[in-house]
Amino acid sequence: MILRTNEPQTGSPTPAKSADQPLPQTGSHNRGLPIGWILVGILLAGLGGGILVQRQLRQQTAQRLERLTVPVQVTDLAQRLRVSGQVQPIRQVNVSPRESGRLAELLVDQGDEVVAGQVLARMDYGDLASGIRQAQARIQELQARLAELQAGERPQVIAAAQARVDAARSQVRLAERELERIQTLVQQGVVARSELDQRLARLEQAQADWQAAQQELERLRSGSRPETLQQIQAQIAQAEAELAQRQSRLAEAEIRAPFSGVVVQRFAEVGSFVTPTTAASDATAASSSSILALAQGIEVRAEVPEAQIAQVRVGQPVEIRSLAYPDRVVQGRVKRIAPATVVVREVTVFRVMIEPEAGADFLRTGMNVSVDFIGERQPQALTVPSVAILREQGQEGVILLDPRTQRPVYRPVETGLTQGGITQVLSGLRAGDRVFTALPPGVNLETLIRQEQNRSETAQIKPHP
Repeated sequence: MILRTNEPQTGSPTPAKSADQPLPQTGSHNRGLPIGWILVGILLAGLGGGILVQRQLRQQTAQRLERLTVPVQVTDLAQRLRVSGQVQPIRQVNVSPRESGRLAELLVDQGDEVVAGQVLARMDYGDLASGIRQAQARIQELQARLAELQAGERPQVIAAAQARVDAARSQVRLAERELERIQTLVQQGVVARSELDQRLARLEQAQADWQAAQQELERLRSGSRPETLQQIQAQIAQAEAELAQRQSRLAEAEIRAPFSGVVVQRFAEVGSFVTPTTAASDATAASSSSILALAQGIEVRAEVPEAQIAQVRVGQPVEIRSLAYPDRVVQGRVKRIAPATVVVREVTVFRVMIEPEAGADFLRTGMNVSVDFIGERQPQALTVPSVAILREQGQEGVILLDPRTQRPVYRPVETGLTQGGITQVLSGLRAGDRVFTALPPGVNLETLIRQEQNRSETAQIKPHP
């Protein structure tokens, strides 16, 4: 007998069911497995999402903290001391006449360059020229007289004197003969005694004239007396001294430059009455009676506080910056340091003179400048902004962003040079570390310091393997 089974109308065979196949579940027990897996999936999804959110939050927090930090950099550092200064001339004088008078001519103007000895102005000394001519004529007259006395009298003058001597001697002989004749007549009683006295007086007069003529002839033959020559020579010396004085005053009427330089101020105009003044070191201190102010060269005078003068030495390199031209830097060197202090605005300072080097043509007298004294150089120095350095309980330190935990931690450091808002770090940090320039929000500095102290103490007592 053959058994037949019912086939589906679709024509596909129906598999036989095994006696061991479990029967389908019904009711609530039949729906529990899918719901459990769903709950597990939801739990795992929530957990993964939370982890992802936390990671994103940590990343955002780290990024926010990193924006509050700056890296530790390697920089070539040099010690600098910045002070204020002023440009001033190396030499400066106020030019004025030696004697009071009116200014007749002014040949230069402010800003002109002049050379030593150049005529700058002329004074009106009109009466000096005539006085010089009179003194010269007087000297010539005395010199001619002296030459005449030194050369002696001319032969014609001596011959005339000799003739006078001969005539005087003839008069003496005539008077002698007349006296002899009258004496005879008196003895004979022909003439009176008074006639004899008259002849005797004539003889004495003739003898006196003869003697005077002889002395004059001797003087003419022997020349002038030394006393006369000395007197004439003294008169000539006095006249020459008067002439030299007048010529000196006339030369001083031309005002000349005492040295090469630049006219920095002009005080007087033609026709002004000017007087002698003392040369001042500052043009602003010049008297209005001066003619002009002349300056030579420039230098910078810096005022260094007493507490910092040990950082300055002669020959030290310097950088000069003008407030009018802040982008232009002039190199210079310390020329000299004042041996004594002065008090400026209640601060004790040393005045330091600085010599600018090439490229200082734009600097002008009176300009205010800043001066940087360049000190010891530190190549490849670790540096951080000076505002990142904290000072607590006598200890210097920084707040460091821990690269492992991305959390702020306190780190003690040892500092070195400070320059322009940058401080050298000698120990405690490495290049590339990031430090906070301000205390992060929600961070307590005392807590960070205490945590660092605890960490240091733990590291010290931990046994080494």
